[in-house]
Amino acid sequence: MDQPTVSGSSVKALCHWLSERKVQVEPMLRSEDIDPALLDEQDTRISLESFNHLWNAARQQLQDPAVGLHVGECVDSSRMGVIGHIVFNNRTLGQALQQYERLSALVNEGVLTKVRVDGEEAVIEYYCDESLYHPSNMERLLALAVTRARKYVSEKIYLTRVGFSHSAPDYQPEYERIFQCSVKFDQPYCFMAFHADFLEFELPHRNPYLHQALTRQVEALLQKMSLRRSISHKVKGIVAKRLSRGDIDAGNVAEKLNMSRHTLYRKLKQENNSFQELVEQVRKEKALDYLQKKKYSLSEIAFLLGFSELSAFSRAFKRWTGESPAQFRNPK
Repeated sequence: MDQPTVSGSSVKALCHWLSERKVQVEPMLRSEDIDPALLDEQDTRISLESFNHLWNAARQQLQDPAVGLHVGECVDSSRMGVIGHIVFNNRTLGQALQQYERLSALVNEGVLTKVRVDGEEAVIEYYCDESLYHPSNMERLLALAVTRARKYVSEKIYLTRVGFSHSAPDYQPEYERIFQCSVKFDQPYCFMAFHADFLEFELPHRNPYLHQALTRQVEALLQKMSLRRSISHKVKGIVAKRLSRGDIDAGNVAEKLNMSRHTLYRKLKQENNSFQELVEQVRKEKALDYLQKKKYSLSEIAFLLGFSELSAFSRAFKRWTGESPAQFRNPK
């Protein structure tokens, strides 16, 4: 299954902060097979696992267990990512948080963000799988959110309570200095809460035209990531690797996805797909690719697609395209 990723800009922000403190970041990146040059590209994604390893290296290099908090409290608009610029160009803080809830996966796929109003409080909740949870990463995420809000919305914004899923560390005074409120640990999820009245605060430096342009820019990436996370996409990837082995039973694919056959069928139905339809899609896509490249004979293509004989492949291809494989490869 695909591993959750973070934006290249998040990794770049950490590297820049470390570089300013004379830490050699290139060896750290190379140890995770990350090309430093790729961090300058907008669409670069880095695995969350590698990002967590970088946090471990940063803590060790600086001998600073609170490095996540310290990176998070450094705000520089010139280095803010596209999502940050989109969020802070909304009309109100409430609208900004609503949009961030939707776009947060572009920043970090491993953290699900939810915003809710509970009486007089607004609460931002951050859910992260235990196997992907890293204290420094979450500390940076929450510290950055409140520091940016105070700078780009209002210095008057204050938190009522904050919570983290990890146990209380030795550097609790740093939390109190940054968040300026009660901080709890060993919570079921991370969160920040503040008075709901702040949701009506208008963002003073918003640019509606910039907001519109940047939002259009990220929609394509969001759709691409949503597709990658879909069960249908994962099924097609598994089927593509197993066609020539004939190992494309739904039960085997479901096991690969760590779910039952029934759950697989149900999830595919929710995405308006069926297992057999996806197998047909993969076979058709690969058949067209093989025929256009003219690298394999028709019998070899039939085998690669998991057909028992050439005639079965020919019948299927004619059903898909209205032509035989030979006619498609050598049109008159």
